[in-house]
Amino acid sequence: MSDDRELESKCTAVPVVSVGMPVFNGGDALHRAIDSILSQTFTDFELIISDNHSTDGTADVCAEYAARDRRVRYIRQARNIGAVANFEFVRTQARGRYFMWASADDVRSSEFLSENVVFLDMNRDYVASTSPHVMEGQPVTAEFLVTFNAVGTVEERFSSFFAPAIIGGRRYRNCWRSHGIFYSLTRRDVLLDAPPLRHYLALDWAHDLYLLSRGGVHRTSKGLAVFGAEGHSSSDTIYRQSRTRWIEYLLPFFQFSAYAMSCSSAWPLGARWRLFMVLADLNLRTTYGRVASRLRRLRAVSLASGDGGVTP
Repeated sequence: MSDDRELESKCTAVPVVSVGMPVFNGGDALHRAIDSILSQTFTDFELIISDNHSTDGTADVCAEYAARDRRVRYIRQARNIGAVANFEFVRTQARGRYFMWASADDVRSSEFLSENVVFLDMNRDYVASTSPHVMEGQPVTAEFLVTFNAVGTVEERFSSFFAPAIIGGRRYRNCWRSHGIFYSLTRRDVLLDAPPLRHYLALDWAHDLYLLSRGGVHRTSKGLAVFGAEGHSSSDTIYRQSRTRWIEYLLPFFQFSAYAMSCSSAWPLGARWRLFMVLADLNLRTTYGRVASRLRRLRAVSLASGDGGVTP
C-alpha cells in the first residue's frame, strides 16, 4: 500500500516543468516528438498533449503513451478548435513553474530541459532559456545552427531579434529563425500575463516580443532542438490564411508591426523610429519578394506552355 501511495503522490505532485504539445494528425513524426520529451534527463515534468480532433491514428498513439507513462496527460478535443486555440489550451492546462510548447514534429536532445532548467533556476532576471537549433533536414554545423541570444536592455533585446544574419549562405533577419524563442522554456508566471495568441501572420513573433519586453532570453551552449520543416509557417498558403485585412496585401505583417510598436511606446523617440524602419523594411521586402516570386512562376508557366516566344 505504501508503494501505491508513493506512486500516486508522485503523479499528483506539481511538476517543475509543463510541456504543452498541441497536435492534429501527427503522423509518423509524433512518435519522435513524444519520445524526445520522455527521454529527457530531467524527469520532473508533465507532457500535456491536446489532440485537436485528429482524423488519423494520432488518438491511438497518444493513448498508448498516456497508458505507459504517468507524466503524459492526454486530452482529445471534442471538435477541432483551430490551431491557435489548441496552443492556448495546453498553456492553460500547465501547472509547472516553467512551461514550454513543443510541436508534434520537433525533436529535442535529451539534455534540453536539464540545461535550461538549471540556467533559469540560477538566473532569476531571465524570463526564458532555450538551446541552439536547426531546421529539420539541415546539418548541425555552424553554418546552419541558430545561436543568437536576446539580452541587455529591452531595446537591445529587440535589436537582437531583428538583427541581420546569414544562415546556410542566405541572408535573413533573426526573426525568421526565432523558433527557439517561441519554443523556449519560460517562466510560467510571466506567461500568465502574456496576451493570448491571435490569428495573424507572425503571431509567434508577437509572443517572442512579449517575452523580450519582460526580460532576457538566454541561449545555452549545450542542448539542441530540431524543428520540423513542414509546419504551418512553411506553408505556401500561410499569407492567404493569415490575412484578415485588406492592408495586409501590401503590409503582410501589419498587425504584428502594430503590436511591436505598442511594445515600444515608452522608448525614446529615436529608438522607436529605428524599430519602425525595421518593421517597414520587413513588410515591404516580404511583399516585393512574394510579388517577384509569383511573376517568376507565371513566366515559367508561360515558357513551358510555349507562350513565351521561345522556340526549342
